[in-house]
Amino acid sequence: MRAGKVEIMELDETDRKLLSLLQGDAKVPYAKLAKRLGISSSGIHKRVKRLVDAGVIKKFVAVVDSQAVGKKLKAFIGVSTSPGTCGEVIAQLNRRPEVLEIHEVVGEHDLFLKLIIDDTLGLNKVLHEIDRIPGVSSTRTLVVLKTEKETGSIPV
Repeated sequence: MRAGKVEIMELDETDRKLLSLLQGDAKVPYAKLAKRLGISSSGIHKRVKRLVDAGVIKKFVAVVDSQAVGKKLKAFIGVSTSPGTCGEVIAQLNRRPEVLEIHEVVGEHDLFLKLIIDDTLGLNKVLHEIDRIPGVSSTRTLVVLKTEKETGSIPV
């Protein structure tokens, strides 16, 4: 991979099916994947290694139910920054564990954040802390009432 540019890997139909299965459940044993895809377990192992080495598979993770661990509030925050400060603001936001995603965007704001936190009191505290980050000129918050669809699976 070159700086700033991602190399697109050619995927055959078996790679695509394997990726779909792994996105559904990354703990499926290779033997079971092999049977489903009609190839050997060692073939699955080689494909997974190749996909990991190429950066197609970034990591294997457990998906935690935020409600089950007391994180009951999800919010999206639009952040506007002063000219030339976006990088510094991003560096500060990256240190915050409740900030799950940071996106540079075009439009009303410079950044769009996804946040998961305990409750409205916690959100209020975090919003005040974000407002104090040098370079943040304004924020706009959207509180999620109900999530209709949320997935980390990429269609391949």
